[in-house]
Amino acid sequence: MPTVTPSSPVPSVTAERQKGNGDTPPNYAENHAYRMQRALTAAQLAQGQASAELIKGELEKVRQEGGSGEYGRFSDERIEVALKRLGCGKEHGVYVGNGFYSVHTGVTCVSGRVTKDELDSEVHGAYAEPQPGTGPCVENRGGH
Repeated sequence: MPTVTPSSPVPSVTAERQKGNGDTPPNYAENHAYRMQRALTAAQLAQGQASAELIKGELEKVRQEGGSGEYGRFSDERIEVALKRLGCGKEHGVYVGNGFYSVHTGVTCVSGRVTKDELDSEVHGAYAEPQPGTGPCVENRGGH
Protein backbone atom coordinates (compact mmCIF):
# COMPACT_ATOMS: atom_id res chain seq x y z
CA MET A 1 0.00 0.00 0.00
CA PRO A 2 1.58 3.37 -0.98
CA THR A 3 2.30 5.90 1.71
CA VAL A 4 0.56 9.24 1.31
CA THR A 5 2.61 12.27 2.28
CA PRO A 6 1.33 15.79 2.98
CA SER A 7 2.64 17.07 -0.35
CA SER A 8 0.90 14.26 -2.23
CA PRO A 9 -2.75 15.24 -1.91
CA VAL A 10 -5.30 12.48 -2.34
CA PRO A 11 -8.23 13.64 -4.43
CA SER A 12 -11.53 13.29 -2.65
CA VAL A 13 -14.91 12.65 -4.16
CA THR A 14 -16.14 15.95 -2.73
CA ALA A 15 -13.20 17.88 -4.20
CA GLU A 16 -13.77 16.29 -7.60
CA ARG A 17 -17.49 17.15 -7.48
CA GLN A 18 -16.73 20.71 -6.47
CA LYS A 19 -14.18 21.07 -9.25
CA GLY A 20 -16.60 19.67 -11.78
CA ASN A 21 -19.55 21.91 -11.00
CA GLY A 22 -17.83 24.93 -9.47
CA ASP A 23 -19.45 24.19 -6.10
CA THR A 24 -16.79 25.58 -3.78
CA PRO A 25 -17.26 27.89 -0.84
CA PRO A 26 -16.47 31.54 -1.50
CA ASN A 27 -12.77 32.37 -0.97
CA TYR A 28 -11.84 28.69 -0.57
CA ALA A 29 -8.58 29.05 -2.53
CA GLU A 30 -7.71 32.27 -0.70
CA ASN A 31 -8.40 30.73 2.69
CA HIS A 32 -6.21 27.71 1.95
CA ALA A 33 -3.33 29.51 0.22
CA TYR A 34 -1.19 29.10 3.36
CA ARG A 35 -0.91 25.39 2.53
CA MET A 36 0.62 26.00 -0.89
CA GLN A 37 4.19 24.87 -1.52
CA ARG A 38 6.63 26.53 -3.85
CA ALA A 39 6.82 24.65 -7.16
CA LEU A 40 10.15 22.99 -7.93
CA THR A 41 11.86 22.65 -11.29
CA ALA A 42 13.35 19.31 -12.29
CA ALA A 43 16.84 20.63 -11.47
CA GLN A 44 15.71 21.85 -8.03
CA LEU A 45 14.03 18.51 -7.34
CA ALA A 46 17.23 16.68 -8.30
CA GLN A 47 19.26 18.95 -6.01
CA GLY A 48 16.79 18.30 -3.18
CA GLN A 49 16.96 14.55 -3.73
CA ALA A 50 20.76 14.66 -3.51
CA SER A 51 20.45 16.56 -0.21
CA ALA A 52 17.86 14.06 1.00
CA GLU A 53 20.27 11.17 0.39
CA LEU A 54 22.99 12.89 2.45
CA ILE A 55 20.54 13.61 5.26
CA LYS A 56 19.18 10.06 5.26
CA GLY A 57 22.73 8.69 5.40
CA GLU A 58 23.51 10.73 8.49
CA LEU A 59 20.20 9.89 10.17
CA GLU A 60 20.73 6.19 9.43
CA LYS A 61 23.80 6.41 11.66
CA VAL A 62 21.53 7.55 14.50
CA ARG A 63 19.31 4.53 13.93
CA GLN A 64 22.32 2.18 13.79
CA GLU A 65 23.56 3.51 17.15
CA GLY A 66 20.22 2.58 18.71
CA GLY A 67 18.91 4.00 21.96
CA SER A 68 15.50 5.15 20.84
CA GLY A 69 13.01 6.14 23.47
CA GLU A 70 9.26 6.12 23.80
CA TYR A 71 7.39 5.08 20.62
CA GLY A 72 10.73 4.30 18.95
CA ARG A 73 11.65 7.99 18.71
CA PHE A 74 15.13 9.35 19.14
CA SER A 75 15.70 12.51 21.12
CA ASP A 76 15.43 15.75 19.20
CA GLU A 77 18.98 16.54 20.32
CA ARG A 78 20.40 13.41 18.67
CA ILE A 79 18.70 14.22 15.40
CA GLU A 80 19.86 17.85 15.58
CA VAL A 81 23.45 16.72 16.22
CA ALA A 82 23.30 14.42 13.17
CA LEU A 83 22.05 17.28 11.00
CA LYS A 84 24.75 19.59 12.39
CA ARG A 85 27.39 17.10 11.22
CA LEU A 86 26.18 18.01 7.72
CA GLY A 87 26.40 21.72 8.52
CA CYS A 88 22.64 22.11 8.94
CA GLY A 89 21.47 24.27 11.82
CA LYS A 90 18.76 26.75 12.71
CA GLU A 91 20.07 29.11 10.01
CA HIS A 92 19.00 26.42 7.49
CA GLY A 93 15.44 26.31 8.73
CA VAL A 94 16.07 23.08 10.62
CA TYR A 95 13.15 21.92 12.70
CA VAL A 96 13.11 18.72 14.74
CA GLY A 97 10.28 17.41 16.91
CA ASN A 98 8.93 14.00 17.93
CA GLY A 99 10.83 12.08 15.27
CA PHE A 100 9.99 14.59 12.52
CA TYR A 101 12.72 16.63 10.86
CA SER A 102 12.84 19.31 8.18
CA VAL A 103 15.74 21.13 6.57
CA HIS A 104 15.64 24.02 4.12
CA THR A 105 18.52 23.71 1.66
CA GLY A 106 18.09 27.24 0.39
CA VAL A 107 16.15 25.96 -2.60
CA THR A 108 14.17 22.93 -1.47
CA CYS A 109 12.87 21.37 1.70
CA VAL A 110 13.77 17.89 2.89
CA SER A 111 11.35 16.61 5.52
CA GLY A 112 10.66 13.22 7.00
CA ARG A 113 10.55 10.96 10.01
CA VAL A 114 13.28 9.08 11.80
CA THR A 115 12.39 6.45 14.37
CA LYS A 116 13.68 3.03 15.35
CA ASP A 117 11.48 1.46 12.64
CA GLU A 118 11.27 4.21 10.04
CA LEU A 119 13.49 6.57 8.08
CA ASP A 120 11.96 8.48 5.23
CA SER A 121 12.31 11.78 3.48
CA GLU A 122 10.33 13.91 1.10
CA VAL A 123 11.62 16.69 -1.13
CA HIS A 124 9.23 19.59 -1.56
CA GLY A 125 9.00 23.35 -1.90
CA ALA A 126 8.78 25.74 1.04
CA TYR A 127 5.30 26.55 2.33
CA ALA A 128 3.74 29.93 1.57
CA GLU A 129 2.89 30.31 5.27
CA PRO A 130 4.75 27.69 7.31
CA GLN A 131 3.92 26.80 10.89
CA PRO A 132 5.19 29.75 12.96
CA GLY A 133 8.49 29.09 14.71
CA THR A 134 9.41 26.03 12.67
CA GLY A 135 11.16 27.25 9.54
CA PRO A 136 9.87 27.27 5.95
CA CYS A 137 9.40 23.52 5.55
CA VAL A 138 6.68 22.65 8.09
CA GLU A 139 3.06 22.80 6.98
CA ASN A 140 0.95 25.25 8.94
CA ARG A 141 -1.56 23.39 11.11
CA GLY A 142 -3.90 26.36 11.31
CA GLY A 143 -4.92 29.06 8.96
CA HIS A 144 -4.19 32.66 8.51
